[in-house]
Amino acid sequence: MPYLFDPLYLSLIRHVPVAQHSVPVRAGFWTTPCAKAGRAGLSHALFAGAPEIRITRDWLHHAVVSDELRTLAILMWGYPSGARANRHLQWLANLPDIARAAATPIPDWQAYRAGFAGIGGLGISTISKLACFFGRRFRDPKTAALLPGLILDSRILAVLAASRWAELHPLADVTYLNAPARYLEYLRCLHDFAGHAGVLPEQVEFFLFAHGQSF
Repeated sequence: MPYLFDPLYLSLIRHVPVAQHSVPVRAGFWTTPCAKAGRAGLSHALFAGAPEIRITRDWLHHAVVSDELRTLAILMWGYPSGARANRHLQWLANLPDIARAAATPIPDWQAYRAGFAGIGGLGISTISKLACFFGRRFRDPKTAALLPGLILDSRILAVLAASRWAELHPLADVTYLNAPARYLEYLRCLHDFAGHAGVLPEQVEFFLFAHGQSF
């Protein structure tokens, strides 16, 4: 079982330019559904006539834009070709409600997650993306520290389930079903490792996403 603290992997985690991680998004896929949902103005603000754009993590974190525009960009970044069962159409229809819930600075993770309950179609993968890029922080009941949100999606869940990395072994039984209840444990584990390793927690998360099953 490899260790994230192995100098080979730690060097990769430390030097990966996570802020520049980008996803290509095609206007041809999103323009029509955005227009049908009454979001044509937001779509135009992102694409500005270009057939394709690349959305970076840095832009999602730091762009000075409205909450609705950031929310739309996060959904496009996370699901550039749409979500399963066309859930992205439901998200577009409820974009103001999603943006309002995403931007609410609630330090209690379960209360924050409950803010999305009436919208539908939003699981841990999507809510954690919104929490991450809206800069939400959640109180760890074990340490009382406020931990910045990180993405927890299906690829990372697969890495955790495979128990491939020694430092993540306590999270081996985290599944999609229990991930909402275990999310703070996930945050604590990655933040603890990052603090001891001198890296950013988001660098660890991206390493797991991009390379977690490669070694």
